[in-house]
Amino acid sequence: MASVSLDRATTLLGHYIDQNIPAHLWGHPGIGKSEVVQQIATERKAKLIDIRLSMFDPVDLRGLPTTQNGETEWLRPAIWPKDNESTILFFDELDRAAPAVQNAALQIILDRKIGEHALPDQVRIVAAGNGTTDRVGTNRTSNAGNNRFAHIEVEPDVDAWKKWAYQTNLHPLVIAFVSFRPQLLHYSMDDKLAKDRNAKSMPTPRSWSEVAKFADAPDDIQHDLVSGLIGEGPAAEFDGFARTFRNLPSLDGVIADPNGAKVPDDPGSRFAISVGLSVMADASNFNNVVTYARRLPDDFSAMLVTDATRRDNGLYHTQSFSQFARDHQEVFQ
Repeated sequence: MASVSLDRATTLLGHYIDQNIPAHLWGHPGIGKSEVVQQIATERKAKLIDIRLSMFDPVDLRGLPTTQNGETEWLRPAIWPKDNESTILFFDELDRAAPAVQNAALQIILDRKIGEHALPDQVRIVAAGNGTTDRVGTNRTSNAGNNRFAHIEVEPDVDAWKKWAYQTNLHPLVIAFVSFRPQLLHYSMDDKLAKDRNAKSMPTPRSWSEVAKFADAPDDIQHDLVSGLIGEGPAAEFDGFARTFRNLPSLDGVIADPNGAKVPDDPGSRFAISVGLSVMADASNFNNVVTYARRLPDDFSAMLVTDATRRDNGLYHTQSFSQFARDHQEVFQ
């Protein structure tokens, strides 16, 4: 199967859910599979039942046995979806579950029931796993089990991640750094990191969201905090970029005087100021932001305007954007 970005995976998953087809997301740890399912549930106002199968026993899915009138019955588990409630039943870490647990989950997926317990009609099923290439204690899933799903392979995608980062107001320092060093969005995109089997901390979309919590930490502790999340090498690069980011010209000053403000010479500073301005852009100052963008090299000016409109869709409808898009048709066609 072909690999797709998180944006594309979200679209595909939505179509499978509409047709009541169980879907399985595959991808590296920390890439954002769980977040995709959460996003779908939130958009559809559906309850999300998140079951980490690696922590379950088969009886947890079927329920405990009891006796009634001399016969064995199975109590309904508390996690079982309720009637008349739109629900996404999410079997996470399916390929890390013991074979007996996989078999119990696959019975639910195929038959929409286990024992006496049947899923309500409004329940939709999604699963996720890492695959055997990640060496994270996975168990091979059977061909029969795989045939019960539509499969979606998710790969790291910087543009999709940046769109998510802007929408969630992630710290601009982190967005700027990943724009500057896109290979460090995820360890699988960097050959050296991917081959380091001893690494305990590594960059992933998930870990970058944690790094953002320390973007304003004091210099004397920031490096240790960040290296604990993404590893020593990426953290050292992040340190240097953070110093560049903090030494940028005043963004308020740039917006106030877009024709006179200094334009940085080095690529790191250009990435930093482009992201910084894209975060600050709004309808009231966008004309000045675009004026300054035009003074940057074309690739940076296009990134600045693209990121600003990605964060605030209303900017697409401004005269400033329309004119910029006409002047850069190769980017916005």
